[in-house]
Amino acid sequence: LTGIVIGSYLQSVTPRFALGFEGVWQRAALGSRPETAMSYCARYRGTDWIASAQYLAAGSLGASYWRRLTDKVEAGVDCQLQFAPGVGGGMFGPPRREGTTTAGVKYNFQTSVYRAQIDSAGKIGVVLERRVAPPVTLTFAAEIDQMK
Repeated sequence: LTGIVIGSYLQSVTPRFALGFEGVWQRAALGSRPETAMSYCARYRGTDWIASAQYLAAGSLGASYWRRLTDKVEAGVDCQLQFAPGVGGGMFGPPRREGTTTAGVKYNFQTSVYRAQIDSAGKIGVVLERRVAPPVTLTFAAEIDQMK
């Protein structure tokens, strides 16, 4: 059997707090061993904000925060941390830590939406979506990655 199978479950513990998990099983070819991964998550909802966290057993941690500032403006922050065994030190080398934080904002005009984001690596992205007619949307997008 080859392919990928993903199962997710999110359960509200209280009206504002939810816990969940996700399991992944995949096998690329019949001669290869299957790979599995588990992740665990939590979400808390306020009246105009949402905070969430996710832990992957392979060594990754993520946290997000989103807030509606006004009827037209939304903002959010996402932080991803990855922990991996050290390079060159073998299995017992010091752990290597990498992380990225992204902050973004969204503004809703009457017939268009503007989104912008910047991350800790210096990458900047912007998107402008304009609804020309009900089935037609015109999108302009740009991304600058000058830090590398």
